[in-house]
Amino acid sequence: MGTLYILSGAKLEAIVQVHSIFRQDYPTRHREFWFSPTSACRDGALMDSLPLHPKRTRWAALRHWLRSRMPSVVGDGASTLVSKIVSQAVQLLIFLVAARVLESAEFGLYAFSSAIVVMLVVIAEGGWGEFVMKAECGERELDQIGTISIIAGMLVTVAGLLAAAVAWLHFGRSHEALLLVLFSCWFLPSSLYAVYDGLLVARGLLRKQAAIRIASEVAGLCATLLGLWLGWNVFSLVAGRLVSQLVCLGASAILLGWFPNLYLTWPFAREVLEFSRHILSNRLILFLRSYSGTLAIGSFLGLTEAGYYRVAERIVAAFSELIGEPARMLAWTLFRRSAMVIGADGRSVRDAGSSATVFMTVLMAISAPIYLGLSLISSELIGIVLGEKWAPAAALVAILSMKQVLLTPGYVTEALLSLSGNIRRMPRTLLLNALVSVSLVLVTAPFGVAAAAWGQCVASLISFLTSMHLQQNYGGLGWGQVIRKSGYVAVAIALMAIAVYGLGHFAETFSMQRVPTVLLQVVTGGAIYICTLLALEKMIGDTAAVLSVRH
Repeated sequence: MGTLYILSGAKLEAIVQVHSIFRQDYPTRHREFWFSPTSACRDGALMDSLPLHPKRTRWAALRHWLRSRMPSVVGDGASTLVSKIVSQAVQLLIFLVAARVLESAEFGLYAFSSAIVVMLVVIAEGGWGEFVMKAECGERELDQIGTISIIAGMLVTVAGLLAAAVAWLHFGRSHEALLLVLFSCWFLPSSLYAVYDGLLVARGLLRKQAAIRIASEVAGLCATLLGLWLGWNVFSLVAGRLVSQLVCLGASAILLGWFPNLYLTWPFAREVLEFSRHILSNRLILFLRSYSGTLAIGSFLGLTEAGYYRVAERIVAAFSELIGEPARMLAWTLFRRSAMVIGADGRSVRDAGSSATVFMTVLMAISAPIYLGLSLISSELIGIVLGEKWAPAAALVAILSMKQVLLTPGYVTEALLSLSGNIRRMPRTLLLNALVSVSLVLVTAPFGVAAAAWGQCVASLISFLTSMHLQQNYGGLGWGQVIRKSGYVAVAIALMAIAVYGLGHFAETFSMQRVPTVLLQVVTGGAIYICTLLALEKMIGDTAAVLSVRH
């Protein structure tokens, strides 16, 4: 799959940032064709002209009635959402199975080497697909973009093979070298598929794109499970990724009926590279922020500790993706309904401050108990899902869950600043936060994996403060009101935590099974939290209203 699917909890941030770059750097006339429904309509035209079977007349008529009244973009969006859900489910399943089958050192080796490889994939993919989406390209232009992607993929492949040779010949690490060789087979297909993926979007074939992605994920899952069953261990994970990527590339090439002829001119190459520079820089920033912990811990403390840290990150990311992606989509939807006003530069912008204040209050009230509840049950949850050998990761899950609470406000920053006309202030802040995060992990990693996790909590606090500054000063979000409301949330969370901790102690005393214990803690803690908020609202009035919209 593409790199944006690999970057765990950060992948949607990359999409949002790319979208922002397009809106800043390229006028509407270059983007107006991106999601054209022409092909979607054309796909249905032939079927509409065929005679209907008598037994299916009513169903076909209903389908035609719905299709004629529902924009094709709704179906396209639903298909894309389904493909993302399938991708996340498959990746999580592979992660759980691999963590149970592999030893912590093996999993750490995969996590460490995968982090390095993802950086190379980011470089190989450049911004080729995004260039196809932003500019209407003819055959000659497509050939040139394809040629650039092939050159980039081959160069990165050579770099990967050279790294494997150094690992084998200089360090005598044949196992790791063979893993790098297998990873290197991924770079060229990934780089070329970026062009095909952009072309599918540019031609409005989003449903077929989603079908290809789902098929590739299923194929990759089957290859991974087969490899684990055959005893390939860590190599099965790489093989699964490679199979998934090859299915994407092959199916897209067959669907589009196009393969690039090698052709390139310097002026066009310079234009593509200049555009890709923006995309690549943002993706590398996101990469450093996402993988710096794994790389630093693997370098300073060893692969076993890197495996523990990556497992903890992945568990927390599974929850953050469930909260973050809907939060971003809802933020865009709700803030766009705000009234238009004249900005400081004379342009019309959205006054989304009041809507953002309500949204942020509700978002914190929903997300904070989930993350803090996860930290309370992390030990039992890891024992159930991964087994006792991953018990050291439980403390890291608890720490990183608290970190994620502080990162939650950042989910709405992009939408708020974009609609208020201040998105240009965001890239520098992202760079600052990434530098702080990387610096802290480099400083704290030598002192242990727990110290590195606490260092990331400090980095997330700085990210929280910068998000608050941007949202309040350039988006109109009333953080004073959000903080006042959060006081009532804190009371409810405290009571929830007491109940969850007490139930855990009770279950341990009477030797209860883990699964019933966790279910009892989740249900009881959630009920106490909600009832506390409702009771506070009833006693104090609208001042304590958090989950309702009466602010």
